[in-house]
Amino acid sequence: MKKNVAFFLLGALLGAAGMNVFLASRLDALYIEREKLRTDLYLTTERLKKTEAQWQSSRTSVVREIVVQFEKESIDPFLAVALRQEVTRLAGGLVGEKLDTVPIPLAIHLLDKRIVEADRQRYRLFVRTLIVTEKLTYILGFEPVTVPHAGEP
Repeated sequence: MKKNVAFFLLGALLGAAGMNVFLASRLDALYIEREKLRTDLYLTTERLKKTEAQWQSSRTSVVREIVVQFEKESIDPFLAVALRQEVTRLAGGLVGEKLDTVPIPLAIHLLDKRIVEADRQRYRLFVRTLIVTEKLTYILGFEPVTVPHAGEP
């Protein structure tokens, strides 16, 4: 009798451990997808507000979306989502601007050499390329900041 109960408990324990291993990667994927959707929702809401305001004034070409790409191909997906959120928050004011009045130096200096906090660590961003169309595309490089220089926050 004790042997049967021991086998049952061992089976339940191994089954729970197996399910934990099986579902851990799916849980990470769902978390990343949720964060991407949260960022997309924020961008869409901001874009909608500014587009409605522009709709009333004129039908000129405006910045409708901010796209963030990284020059590193193999980047931690959690870090990529966190950095995209920070960049979107910082550059969100450019959505709705007319393309011919977007100050290019300001758009570059808005993020170039900027220190942001993402995933509980600080990173310095480098703007490698800026493509100004209705989708304002930033191609960024980044590096972790270990010791700030004099005069930096």
